[in-house]
Amino acid sequence: MPTVLIVGANRGIGAELARQYAALGWQVHATTRTGARPEALAGCGDNLVMHRLDVCDADQIAQLKRALGEVPLDVSIHAAGIYDREGGAFGSGPPIAPETVFAVNTEAPIKVAEAVFDNLVRAAPSRLVFLSSADGIRSNGRQLRVYGESKAALNDRIRHFAGLWAQRGVIGIAMHPGWVRTDMGGPDGPVLPEQSAAGIRITVDRLTPAQCGAFLDFRGNPLPW
Repeated sequence: MPTVLIVGANRGIGAELARQYAALGWQVHATTRTGARPEALAGCGDNLVMHRLDVCDADQIAQLKRALGEVPLDVSIHAAGIYDREGGAFGSGPPIAPETVFAVNTEAPIKVAEAVFDNLVRAAPSRLVFLSSADGIRSNGRQLRVYGESKAALNDRIRHFAGLWAQRGVIGIAMHPGWVRTDMGGPDGPVLPEQSAAGIRITVDRLTPAQCGAFLDFRGNPLPW
């Protein structure tokens, strides 16, 4: 039975990824801030294991590592992230401090990946996927918001570590999940969570070692940095 870790499965794309993988018979390890199984995953069976994880809490990251033990991970998908203001891209809430946005979106994914990297090596060739965003594309010359800057910085780290990951048989990529109709993406997103998650799964399954360090959308199309 293949095994996947979904970091950030409380709602949205992360929850849908966990649901789809569980429905396909994978062993699913999923994290939420409370460790409770969210309502969206209530129908999943015993092949779904929940873990408590605040991605900015070093002790909880260490606990996740201990809980996984020597379990080989075929796939790890980091879906946890925040926008730069309360209520998401189309919300009207107050701004979130840039240092918090960067801590969650840029630093935490790499720290979690470091914690579970040995588990990925045990299942090599394995896949390490970070949900990024087209908002972090610098090449079009537009001014990025704090959210976009945090995703661009995450992409920089992925490119930096890709060679080391490849040497150990781990295919690490950045992935744009699309403009998805979630709490963060808003009600007008043209892509449903079910569509995004299905596309991510298919694209991840088709990854080759030559794509380590790539930036792809959920349909598998390459994106500029």
